[in-house]
Amino acid sequence: MLSAEECYREYLSGDKEAFSDVMDLFRENLIFFINGYVKNEDTAEEIAADCFAELIVHPGRFGFRSSLKTYLFSIAHNKSVNYIKKNTRLTLFEGDKPIEKSSDYIEFESDVLKNEQSRLLHKALPKIKDDYRTALHLVYFEEMSYKDTAKVMHKTVKQVDNYVSRGKAALKKILEEEGFSYEE
Repeated sequence: MLSAEECYREYLSGDKEAFSDVMDLFRENLIFFINGYVKNEDTAEEIAADCFAELIVHPGRFGFRSSLKTYLFSIAHNKSVNYIKKNTRLTLFEGDKPIEKSSDYIEFESDVLKNEQSRLLHKALPKIKDDYRTALHLVYFEEMSYKDTAKVMHKTVKQVDNYVSRGKAALKKILEEEGFSYEE
């Protein structure tokens, strides 16, 4: 199978089918990542679609200087933050309503959260600071390097290192308070 960058190059060369391969590679993980910010699956899907639209509408912006994954998650991060800024007032007036998740999303979520430790970790993640959660998600779930994570978050590598360290410490404290113990 071709890499994401190779698929995107083929798309840019005129193979319109190659773009669906790019979407297949990143769609579910991108939605899951965005949903961590916006807390609404439908909105996360719309923002993910906007991210892919950026690749189509502005093909020259991705200069192959980083991985396509890093570039796409950077767009997702920016769009998610902008969405939150724009809709903060609406959230205050609408309140937090439970949102039904589609069966596809539930299946994906259960694949990600395969065992009890992952479920506990997933419950604890929303309790830590956003920057910590984002850094941990990108480094551990998306397997991005600190350098790529720094690009996505618009931070330095040292800041990402600090976020990961502090995020792990915060998670450890939360998990220990909930009675979870582990050996390092």
